[in-house]
Formats: sequence, structure tokens, C-alpha cells
Amino acid sequence: MERETGSSDSVRVIGTLTGPPLELLLEMVGRAEVMLDLSEVREVESDAVRLLAQLAPDQYKLLACPKWLAVRIEMERRPRPSAEALGNVA
Repeated sequence: MERETGSSDSVRVIGTLTGPPLELLLEMVGRAEVMLDLSEVREVESDAVRLLAQLAPDQYKLLACPKWLAVRIEMERRPRPSAEALGNVA
């Protein structure tokens, strides 16, 4: 993860979004809106996907994001069906 030159709120994630980089991202998002360039992300933890899905739109803006990651974030945002809706009620 690296900050874009001349910007304190623009971050480019390269490679993986796991462990310490994920913690740093969470810390940054808590302070101000962050512009994220995820174009070079190759691997991401499920926790990172959940984090991105749960953040309010005013907390971050995606500048670039691989299609596979955008799909995972969108899937995480969708409500999960209840057991009743699935017909698994005893």
C-alpha cells in the first residue's frame, strides 16, 4: 500500500489487501474520505471485502478496482436470505 505523491488521502494498494495494510486502511478511513486505487490488487482477505462493503459512501471513493473485486464487494452488500426465506424452518 502506498500513498499517492502529494496527497494525504489517496492510496494505491498493490498486491494484497490483507493484515497490516488492511489495518492501516481502516485507520485512514476513520479520519477522512480516502480515494482508493485498487487497480493492482491481486489478493484480498474476506475481512477486507466486508470492510469495503460496510463503509459508507462518504468514507471512501474507488478510483480504480478490478472487476472481480467490485463483484465481491457488491455481493457482500446484498442482504443474505433468512432461514425462513430458504425454507429451512422446522
